[in-house]
Amino acid sequence: MEQEQYEYTPTTFDIETQSRNIQMLKTVIPYMDGPRQKNFAMIVKFLELRNVASLFNAEPISLSMCSTDDPSEKRVQLLNDIKKFCTPAEQDSIDMMLTAFQMFSSYDTFFHTPTPE
Repeated sequence: MEQEQYEYTPTTFDIETQSRNIQMLKTVIPYMDGPRQKNFAMIVKFLELRNVASLFNAEPISLSMCSTDDPSEKRVQLLNDIKKFCTPAEQDSIDMMLTAFQMFSSYDTFFHTPTPE
């Protein structure tokens, strides 16, 4: 099975929990010998985990992406964000789901919106 190569696009979560220093430390790992690689990689992951914990200890939590409380709008935003990491076939599937959501929403609006009398 051929694996497609994608350019790395950091998520909002990655942006909030990564740092330039952590990225530099990750760059060093492949240049170390085997036993040191494992220990160093564990330290780097611990630093990332520490950043995650501090992110959720801060008030207010800055990870909220959605500007709406509407569940259907959040679902559409989520699928559009996930699409960036998908293969072309997966993107097509997501596009079909988004089209279906839009059709159901239009149907619901058309048939269930009260008419002014």
